[in-house]
Amino acid sequence: MKDPAAAINQITLQEKTIFYKTIYSRKAKYLRLQINNKNELEVVLPRGCQLKQAEDFIQKKSRWILKHLSARKSESKFLFSGKEIQVKEYYQLFIKKHKIIFKDGLLEIYSPENSTVLLYDLYEAWLKHSAKKYLTARTIQLAREFNFNIKKITIRSQKTRWGSCSSRGNLSFNFRLMRFGKEVIDYVIIHELCHLKQMNHSKQFWQLVETYCKNYKQLRKELKER
Repeated sequence: MKDPAAAINQITLQEKTIFYKTIYSRKAKYLRLQINNKNELEVVLPRGCQLKQAEDFIQKKSRWILKHLSARKSESKFLFSGKEIQVKEYYQLFIKKHKIIFKDGLLEIYSPENSTVLLYDLYEAWLKHSAKKYLTARTIQLAREFNFNIKKITIRSQKTRWGSCSSRGNLSFNFRLMRFGKEVIDYVIIHELCHLKQMNHSKQFWQLVETYCKNYKQLRKELKER
């Protein structure tokens, strides 16, 4: 359990003044750095650790700190299932690969000491992993429910499309759909399933979409607004 009192300190790194919080934790075994969702640097210290040790640790990791604080300024919102989520990165010395845990609206990312991967890229990697599970399973479920025959489902990183359907019955979806709520995701899946019967955007196509998704116009508008 972390001590609720977090002291605010400052330090100079490469002629830049950086403010940081020191948080004492009974569970912490080692010093660790993390950048919270407000783009603030936090230093978690084990009980009995002195502030001087924290300052030395920060100076040692100054390059990493400045790089990641700067990168966070240009990042987009972290969204999942239509809601903004909190993301925390924990910088640890004794792990060799990234570890990501999501629970109750909090995405915790544990990064190894020498990692150069930006936080937003790690978030998107997790989003893609989630998409492979959820979008694949949900597409199969809706195809069975509405009697569509599909062959292959692929999760991609398209820049201009949310989904596509080939003449061979193969469907592909943009993993960033996971940023939207389930209704919007269902609309995109239904949209591509309907292309299996109507490979166009004719009046007949939209009538078919409406058969399975009554409020598709509203959901389509929400998709376009982001």
